[in-house]
This record gives sequence, C-alpha cells and structure tokens, in this order.
Amino acid sequence: MICFVILHYMAIEQTVETVNKILELDGDKRVIIVDNASPNNSFKKLKHVYGDNKMIDLIHNDVNLGFAKGNNIGYKFAKIHYNPEFIVVMNSDILIKQNDFIARVKKSYYDHAFHIMGPDIITFKGGFHQNPMKEKDYSLGTLKKARRALIIKNHLKSVYWIKWRIINRHPQKRKQSVNTKKVTQIVKNKPLHGSFYVFSSDFINDNDSCFYPKTFMYMEAQILYYLAMKNNYTMIYDPTIEVVHIDDVSTDMTFSNRYKKAIFSNRALLQSTTVFIELLKG
Repeated sequence: MICFVILHYMAIEQTVETVNKILELDGDKRVIIVDNASPNNSFKKLKHVYGDNKMIDLIHNDVNLGFAKGNNIGYKFAKIHYNPEFIVVMNSDILIKQNDFIARVKKSYYDHAFHIMGPDIITFKGGFHQNPMKEKDYSLGTLKKARRALIIKNHLKSVYWIKWRIINRHPQKRKQSVNTKKVTQIVKNKPLHGSFYVFSSDFINDNDSCFYPKTFMYMEAQILYYLAMKNNYTMIYDPTIEVVHIDDVSTDMTFSNRYKKAIFSNRALLQSTTVFIELLKG
C-alpha cells in the first residue's frame, strides 16, 4: 500500500483537484489530508466532499503547526494506521497525471533501493524542472552569514515596501534556480525539492517523522538532505516519474500583496536558518 499525505491550508479547490487525481491512480492507496487550521472554514468543505470516502482520512489541527510539523502529523498517522510500503508527502498544489504512478514508484524502489525519492517536478508556469535541486553551500559559516543578512532585512521593513512598490509598477522576470531542461538520468544523493517526496519502508521503519520538526516554513529540503546524508540514506531523483506543480497557491491566498509575503517569508527563513545552525552545532 502507498499513503499520500497532503497538508491543506485554505486553497480548497486546489486540494480537491489534487486529491481527485490521486483517487484516479491505479493501485492500493490511502489519502491523509491534514488541515493546518485553515481560517476560511475550508475543513468543513473537505468533510462535506470526502467525509464518507473510506480511502480518505481527514485530520484537523487546532493551530497552524507550519510545514514540517503539519506534514509530520499526517506521516505518523499513515505509518501507525496503515504500515505502508511508501508514504508520499506532497503539497496540495501538485497534480499526478501518470495513472501507473504507484507501479512506477515500486519499480523505482526495486531498481534503486531508495530511502527517499523525488520525481521530475514540472512547474505549471513556465514548464521548469524543480528536481534535482542545485547543491548549495550550507556550511555553518555560510548559514551564519545568511542569518546576519536576514536579521538586517527584518529590521528594514520599509525597504521591502519601496522595493515591492517599484516591482509592482515595473515587473521583472524572477531569476530561476531550477532546471530549464529535464534531467533525463537517475541522480543519486543530491538535494530534492520539498514539494514532493516518496519515503520507502526503509526510511519509514527508522523514522516516526519525515521532517525535522523545529522549522515552521523553509529549509525543510536542505535539512532533510543534510540528515539523510548523515544517516547514509539513499536519495534519488527519478525522471521516469513526473508531477505538475502549480506552486505557491496557499501562500498567495494568504497574502494579498508581495510586500506582506516578503515580510512573512523573511521572518520564517530567519527562524529556519537559526534552527539549521543549531542543528549543525549539535
């Protein structure tokens, strides 16, 4: 059996589309939807749509636990209740369009004996490829330098306001840190994008959570990669498996303008960077 864990926050239409695509897949599966205290009453809508579906479990968090803890809730539920071969932890804005997805995952595990696998994640806007991620320097010194810069930014909120006013009037293309062309070969032990992971039983048997629980949002992928390499786990990118990433739906619904989003993102990134530094210090 394979379990799909989806962390839901506000974006009801996107979550429903994502779940309905999963229900169409061939093979034995269960879906665990974790509502992360959505303030727009969307959990009641999820219960109305899926409350009688025996293939779906609905979990409601009383408070927003953030990305790592919210997903860990669903991951642990799947492990305890279903003892699955695989747990997929995915964003609510990802669409799986290969009906034989489960068979492809099993073949990937048979061929490569992975602990963690990431597919070809194709962005809906632009058709970019988010896996495998480009490896960056996340040494203690680099992270401390980044934290100092984030602290300064956090104290200069007015600069954000000016910046985003200018950008809104004169939009520019964002620099892409993703692949413009698909990587067509298996890639081992490189960082994988945080929107979609497949955890095999080799990982599940050793871990009661999938993400390091001290972050709220951001750096989860980098910390997971660090811990995986530390524990000699095998991480692979498999190009034979493809998903489509709509990207930023929940965050865009939460913040009506780029200024507020930038302020929130900076604070969350500062917190996660501090957590990563403390983890490296041991």
